[in-house]
Amino acid sequence: MTNKLEQRHHWTFCVAALGLWLSYGWPVWKEFSAGGTIRDVTVSPYFFIPFAVMGLAVLAAMTMKLRTNVHWALLSVQLAAVVAMTVIVPWAGISSFLVVIAWQVGMLTTPGKALSWIAFQNLAIIGTLAQSLNPDLCWVLTKSGALQLLFVFTAQALRREAEASRELTQANRELKAAQAIIANNVRDAERLRISRELHDAWGHELTALGLQLEIASNVAEPERANDHVLQAKGLARTLLGKVRDVVATLREAERCDLKTSLDALAKTVPTPTIHVAIAAGVQVDPEQAHALIRCAQEAVTNAVRHAQAENLWLQVTSDGDGVRLVARNDGQVRPKTTAPGSGLLGMRERLEGLGGKLAVRPGPDVGFTIDAWLPKRTPQLA
Repeated sequence: MTNKLEQRHHWTFCVAALGLWLSYGWPVWKEFSAGGTIRDVTVSPYFFIPFAVMGLAVLAAMTMKLRTNVHWALLSVQLAAVVAMTVIVPWAGISSFLVVIAWQVGMLTTPGKALSWIAFQNLAIIGTLAQSLNPDLCWVLTKSGALQLLFVFTAQALRREAEASRELTQANRELKAAQAIIANNVRDAERLRISRELHDAWGHELTALGLQLEIASNVAEPERANDHVLQAKGLARTLLGKVRDVVATLREAERCDLKTSLDALAKTVPTPTIHVAIAAGVQVDPEQAHALIRCAQEAVTNAVRHAQAENLWLQVTSDGDGVRLVARNDGQVRPKTTAPGSGLLGMRERLEGLGGKLAVRPGPDVGFTIDAWLPKRTPQLA
């Protein structure tokens, strides 16, 4: 819910920013069309080149998923466009474009860096206006500067709210995962109790089977011996059927536990949208299920905190002599030089401790993939 609210704020400002861009370009266009002047300067058609560049840079920065350094580059392009417009038309009102940049900076970085950028861009515009005859610097320092500060602090408040929401979502996700693991352990203990009860119950039939075979081996009459052998065969078939039923039920329970846990994990995160797919016939024991759930949890954390993805696909399949979990998102590509975090290192150690392995790789254009593999083991029936 909070993420949807954040997105709504973002798109509302996108529309407002483009509206401001057009509204401050309109008077310049009117004067240009009428052959008039602004601050005694004839409007040059070259004004509309940086004006268009500004609009395109704002649109790209607000609608595209970009790396941080690319975003800063677009902000620099926007500031350069505003400076160029001010050089061509030395009108203090053009500094209102800085409000758009201020909002983006406030959403992108910390308060200290944001305020430093605001000071820098205002000094750049003041220095540009100072070259004209009627600089009207008071307008820049008061109205435009105040609006920039207002938008920076508003953006910072929304940014802190979004970060708090992500941390709360992460804590809730970890709690849900812990609950799923505890539930698995409870079910494992219950299955152990049931298996012991069945063992005790089968003890009677096994004893009866042994007695029938013992009698058959000691009876001299062929007909009596044959009757006891047939009874023993019937008991053996009954016991074999019960064993198969219990094994099939417990194996199915293992598959359901993993899918239930992953589905529960998916429901705890509003964004990204998590798509869970588990192939038929996948068999894991409780320890492996625990490891795969932890890997999926780390993949979700990576998609939320680092990739800012919109979708995450979790796919569990049988792979030769093992089981494989592939987690792929469509978020930002992590730089190849970035060292793996403690979450990925812990995941690798967990898998290697079970004889498995982990591979992480960025997508060609977008996204990040985590590939976890565990060797096939006989699922525990307990």
